[in-house]
Amino acid sequence: MLTALAIIGLCDKSAYAQKAQKIFVVKSKDISSYNQAIDGFKQQSSPEWNLNEYDLGGTAKNGSDLIQQINQTRPDLVLAVGAKALVALNQAKIKQPVVFCMAMKPSSYDLQEINVTGISLTISPDEQFNILTSLSPKVKRAGVLLWKTAPPELLQTVVELARNQQVEIVPIELEGEKEIPQKLRAVIGKIDALWMLDDAYIHSKETLDFVVAMTVKNNVPFMAISEVFVREGAMISLSPSYFDNGKQTAKLVRKIFEQNLQPKDIPISYHENPDLVINTSTVRKIGVNIPLDILDKAKPLN
Repeated sequence: MLTALAIIGLCDKSAYAQKAQKIFVVKSKDISSYNQAIDGFKQQSSPEWNLNEYDLGGTAKNGSDLIQQINQTRPDLVLAVGAKALVALNQAKIKQPVVFCMAMKPSSYDLQEINVTGISLTISPDEQFNILTSLSPKVKRAGVLLWKTAPPELLQTVVELARNQQVEIVPIELEGEKEIPQKLRAVIGKIDALWMLDDAYIHSKETLDFVVAMTVKNNVPFMAISEVFVREGAMISLSPSYFDNGKQTAKLVRKIFEQNLQPKDIPISYHENPDLVINTSTVRKIGVNIPLDILDKAKPLN
């Protein structure tokens, strides 16, 4: 009798595992980066997942019909690809489980109203700091670019990481990009490296050119937040791979289904396995000797 019950139990679990799961994939806009993430998600998806894709066309306001369809169809899970998709689902306060990818700074959204978790595009500050100090072991004072509106815990995390390696953090807190030249001039002679946090994205090419020129002139390694900045002269970045962001998200969704978890009970994760990008021309100008083990895994740009 026990053997028979055990077999029945195994069959039930097997049947559950093979149950088709309907997933609505909602992307913010039809652009290459989001499509790469979806391709990565599909590569890691399970055969029993039934994916239905929707495009918001670049604005959260276009989601009203989709929200109505979600409420009527009741998919097993909704995948939000990009910030606008996440915002639309959050504003609608949908009841279905939500997992997101391709969104920066998820802490800036009030996600208390929905059952959500996801994979941020943000790279762990710990991982960023370790790379920065590995490239520049003589760093004792690191300037950190961040907005004054950044969550206090962000700077606290960075200061604690640095303290553990006897590095002093010099916060360069900004209200806007126009403050960067003045504030960078005030500290450039007092720091050994400049670290741009994800919070302090520079949009102006003129401002970025100034930062690059100032750091190169003073032989200060500049660690930016994406390959875009390295192409413009920043020395290094840990850049998220959009394809891998989708793959990591699929693994999270599989965990939710297989373990019958609620997304809201799973902490939002940092992006894993980022691309290490180095501007070799900037390295030569500054005179940094990069360890071979780091060079071997880096993507060099001239």
